[in-house]
Amino acid sequence: MHIFIIIQLLVTLLLSNHVLADRSPKPPSNNAILLSRVHSLTLHGGRLTSSRRVSPIPQLKCTGPSKRICNMYTIDTMRCTNEGYGYDEEDIQWTCTAELPQEFKLGSTDVVCEGYRNADDNWVLKGSCGVEYRLLLTELGEEKFGRDTSGSSGELGPVATFIFWGIMVLVCGAIVMGMLDICFGRQQGEGANAGGYGGGGGDGGGGPPRPPPPYSSSPPPYYSSSDPRTSGSGWRPGFWTGALGGAAAGYEMGRRSNRNRSGSSWTSSRYQSSRRYDDSGEGSSGLSSTTTSTGFGSTRRR
Repeated sequence: MHIFIIIQLLVTLLLSNHVLADRSPKPPSNNAILLSRVHSLTLHGGRLTSSRRVSPIPQLKCTGPSKRICNMYTIDTMRCTNEGYGYDEEDIQWTCTAELPQEFKLGSTDVVCEGYRNADDNWVLKGSCGVEYRLLLTELGEEKFGRDTSGSSGELGPVATFIFWGIMVLVCGAIVMGMLDICFGRQQGEGANAGGYGGGGGDGGGGPPRPPPPYSSSPPPYYSSSDPRTSGSGWRPGFWTGALGGAAAGYEMGRRSNRNRSGSSWTSSRYQSSRRYDDSGEGSSGLSSTTTSTGFGSTRRR
């Protein structure tokens, strides 16, 4: 009886050890880890993650909403804390914090890690995690730098600008060709008239004398259709000048309309922003004191 009880206890112990072994699978490598076992991450700006299968990524990367805002301020350090999981035990949700000037705040903060064997592997490479975050303007930031337009430059697009300048070149070319045609046409006409009257020698041409040209106390305008020098030329300065002016006016109205959609505050502070900040990401002078900002995000594997 005692022997049977001892055997039963041994079998139970072996089964329990087998279950525990299944619940704690062996990692594929010493450099592989489950995110469910990671309590926190500390990321630094200007540094790259470790890598094995794919290229490394920045530990901190600003993804928007616009390049202009990302270039205004660079985060030095961010700390992300494991807040549990969503649909899957390894689908970790994160809370990330960073010290930011009061003009900025964190949006979404997604943790991106390299799957050890593939992009769907629950095991990730140690040190391969980075954060893709969104940097937003607070109300103070919008008052200081203008409302963000999510990448819009407030101007017409490159295609519209190309079409506009193409039309301008065609119109200018037509004006120049018309003027040259009139100038050379007048010279040829004056030469023909001079040759006709001078070469005929009065009645020596064998025909009756030509009547003198008509005179009027109020001659027609130079570009009137009744003027034989311009009739049939097909070009009118008023038309082409109006077309050129209309195209320029339409272009300017389009620019003003786009700028109005981006908000008057951006227009008033555009010079100040462009003077203080450039695409190099430098120039954080003039910002207020820092405060802790918090963002939330999930996990993605690459």
